[in-house]
Amino acid sequence: MLKQSYKKIVFFLNNEKINYLVIGGIAVSVIGNPRETIDIDFCVFIKKSDIKNLLDKMTQADFTVDKEKILKNINLMGCFNIKDRNVRIDFIIASHKFEKSAFDRKISVEMLGVKAYYPTPEDLILLKIVPGRLRDLADVEDIAIRHSGKLNEKYLLSWAQKLSDEAQDLRIFKEVQRILKL
Repeated sequence: MLKQSYKKIVFFLNNEKINYLVIGGIAVSVIGNPRETIDIDFCVFIKKSDIKNLLDKMTQADFTVDKEKILKNINLMGCFNIKDRNVRIDFIIASHKFEKSAFDRKISVEMLGVKAYYPTPEDLILLKIVPGRLRDLADVEDIAIRHSGKLNEKYLLSWAQKLSDEAQDLRIFKEVQRILKL
């Protein structure tokens, strides 16, 4: 079911000309090492004022959309989810210049007969380090090992420093330094 939902949502986003990046477990499986996942995650580049129209189109495309709940919580959380059958599809609304940089550097990957946009290994590493969950940090290690010697260290360290400075927390910078030694 995940494969069909992946194809359906990617086709929808491409058809609607929504700028996005596939992130989460599917991106890790493509860029790092394959792993099981039960949902589909995206970072979308859309104005919050355009969300209502997008939700209407998603409903018309036969996705399950709790429009009232999404519109109520979107400003508070900056993310929302829909379903395709029993598959959860999560969307994070891009709000940071780092996400814009990641989108500008995106790579195109054809999988299951559809072309989708993914972050580069460096950008996926940073996207996973920021929340810092254990699963994310394990994913980061896999990506770093797979791309060892090919990562743009200057780019990684520069963004890690900026993100750490903004968060007033050196964890992000230190984690990037650590994984570059793997």
